[in-house]
Amino acid sequence: AGPKAAEVLQACTTANVADIKFLDVTELVVGSTACLVQQVSYTGDHGFELYCDPMAQRALWDRLWEAGKPHGMTPFGMRAMMSLRLDRFFGSWLSEFSPDYTAAETGLDRFIAFRKNVDFIGRSAAEAERLTPPERQLVIFEVDAHDADAVAYEPVFINGTVQGFCTSGGYSHHAEKSIAFALVPRAEVTDDLQAEIEILGQLRPAKRLLEPLL
Repeated sequence: AGPKAAEVLQACTTANVADIKFLDVTELVVGSTACLVQQVSYTGDHGFELYCDPMAQRALWDRLWEAGKPHGMTPFGMRAMMSLRLDRFFGSWLSEFSPDYTAAETGLDRFIAFRKNVDFIGRSAAEAERLTPPERQLVIFEVDAHDADAVAYEPVFINGTVQGFCTSGGYSHHAEKSIAFALVPRAEVTDDLQAEIEILGQLRPAKRLLEPLL
């Protein structure tokens, strides 16, 4: 992941990496390792996910590591990735995206290929929510936090009453802002929505964000 990700991958394969578009999935030989490669990144920057046989992981790592050294590539951890995903409003599996919430509530319905003539599981429910949007909507808040950020399930107060809850949150080190994802009533959602989020017993002011923190 990162602005040099394509250059690093290109140095390890004879395929044309530029042909791989966002969300494309393709088979590539990376170094000497057969991989399934997807152009996607949870950091919000350019990036790829590579899947291979578990026994080939060490060889794949070594090849990518050697190709990345000239670009200053360095490993990063899960907490860094979870902070970076906040900047691009990327939801998290089992936080924003889970069997408890529908695709239309969280915005994942934009990835449903309704034009396909396939009766996939849950299609009737998804079609119904296209006609009648669900009562809840996922929104992103910038929180005027004090010394703690939202994590999940903090109550969201709108007009003085609890009307929603946080699904996840954290601190964006890139934007230097405290961010919270929350499900709130669709009827209350406006571009300039103001709310309060209870964090460790304190009501902290929050305002809706409309654009990712690039």
